[in-house]
Amino acid sequence: MTTRTIPAVFREQVAKLHSRPMIYSRRDRHWRPLTWLQINERVDAAAAGLLDLGIASGERVAIIGQSSVEWVIADLAILSIGAATVAISETASMEDIDWILSDSGVKAVFIGEADILERVAGEMGRFPETHHLFAFHTAVKILDGLDTEHLSLLKLENLGRTSTHLSSIPGRIDGIKPSDLMTLIYTSGTTGQPKGVMISHENMTSNCEACLRAISISHEDVLLSFLPLSHSFERMAGYYMPCFFGGATIYYSCGMDRLLEDLEEVRPTLMTGVPRLYEKVYRRAQTVRRQFTPAKRLAMGAALSVGARLSRKHQAGRQAGKTLNWQYAWLRDKIFRDLHDRLGGRLRILVSGGAALAPEIAEFFFSSGVLILEGYGLTETSPVVSVNRPESYRFGSVGQALDNVRVRIAHDGEIMVKAPSVMQGYWKQPSITRAVLSDDGWLATGDIGRVDRDGFVWITDRKKDLFKDSGGRYVAPQRVESLLRLEPMIEQACLIGDNRPYCIALIVPAMTELEAWAKKKKLFFRDPESLLREPKIRRIIDESVNRVNQRLAKHETVRDFELIAEAFSTQESLLTPSLKIRRDRVVARYADRIDRVYLAKKKP
Repeated sequence: MTTRTIPAVFREQVAKLHSRPMIYSRRDRHWRPLTWLQINERVDAAAAGLLDLGIASGERVAIIGQSSVEWVIADLAILSIGAATVAISETASMEDIDWILSDSGVKAVFIGEADILERVAGEMGRFPETHHLFAFHTAVKILDGLDTEHLSLLKLENLGRTSTHLSSIPGRIDGIKPSDLMTLIYTSGTTGQPKGVMISHENMTSNCEACLRAISISHEDVLLSFLPLSHSFERMAGYYMPCFFGGATIYYSCGMDRLLEDLEEVRPTLMTGVPRLYEKVYRRAQTVRRQFTPAKRLAMGAALSVGARLSRKHQAGRQAGKTLNWQYAWLRDKIFRDLHDRLGGRLRILVSGGAALAPEIAEFFFSSGVLILEGYGLTETSPVVSVNRPESYRFGSVGQALDNVRVRIAHDGEIMVKAPSVMQGYWKQPSITRAVLSDDGWLATGDIGRVDRDGFVWITDRKKDLFKDSGGRYVAPQRVESLLRLEPMIEQACLIGDNRPYCIALIVPAMTELEAWAKKKKLFFRDPESLLREPKIRRIIDESVNRVNQRLAKHETVRDFELIAEAFSTQESLLTPSLKIRRDRVVARYADRIDRVYLAKKKP
């Protein structure tokens, strides 16, 4: 059992790495570093400022904002006084933000988005327990029109630097118990209100320690972070574990729009990501491949074939011969050098989580010289349950359980987990907690899967996502959707078929590729909607769907589809922060169009 807390582990690393850069952030087109000592000084100042304003140990403080150095400082300041961080995605709907602020009873809120700050400040009467708002630099201009009691983060730090509480911070950290609440992370929830998952310091530190034993990370590593810190996956795997436990340096990307540029500039050795990112890279590579000369297409096919043969030997635990290793290295350098350089040229590991990764994508990246290690977890398990290791992996699986995690399969196929990382429960929801967490500590994950004889965990689908067609046959939609997204002209897909005679799909095409194709063919269109009405475009998608159907059982096949011009997004609450489909909300949004597809199919 761990006896450490997150702020205590941070202080240990400050003592070891004091003058080394801890975090780089991009300001004025330049990467600017802050050392461990500089971060520590700002954290102590902000923590003292919070105490000066009456925020006490055991209370809760929220953060709403993009991943940044200010997010980290605010988080560590909150934890250093013994309070708990309530992490909220900046893309959450205002309805969800209102609910979380009210339900958690936060005393203060750090906000990095100007529109959210203005909205929350204008409705403070709805949050009677919330007394202070603090603005990150991205929202600070809004403060001029608000009450003087609201401060920027920098002014909070300045307040703390003259506070009598400043010298008490180390002692307060020593007084925090591992069993104390560290954070509330609200699950996105496809039905009903989001639930606050209660994670203690012990929950989080035990998961970090086990993950570090599974994947070695050191102070020589550089991690590029672009996923939201409000999500448990990035917070543990892209922040606490690599940085506080491994000593790695973190660069905070400006977001997906700048990710490729950031990769080339930062040249990371590690990165966490979600399948959607890797799918985009794979789809782009397939588009480029079609433009190659026949000879180059053959060479790329050979490189992929050799990479697949080598990876399968590794996955089976067998040694590869010198010839195969030489072929792999030569073809990788000749065929994939450009891709490798665009990823920075130093990546040794990509970690994938949040949703299922297609084995074809893992094989492709391996052939290019980069290993993707897919893992599995839940917010309720802080979050990692299992992960593939560099020396022991199987594409398509989510790896073996961490060394302090026990996994068993229930009679109905549901994955059950017992570990020191399993949550304390749901905030103010004892009956819902009892429904998923037994008295002896076993958590019902809601996922269906199996464990093979070597201990690798394989996920079938979310229990709640499995559906039966009207003939009573089960369909696992995530696998079908994953196969559809492998097609170069398909960006997103949502399979429909619950209690229906057959399956159809809502498909968001890869509009950039489609528009380029249409212009090349001199196909006139006014806007994306008009382009999708073109019969030639529908035939392209139909060919993609037919290729996927050849890999499916008859009752799983996609019999028809509806093309959607606007991508499913977190802003529209159709995706979770980890970019998984909120199936119920998608179905509700497009109910009329779904019904029209089924009705049209019935017509003679």
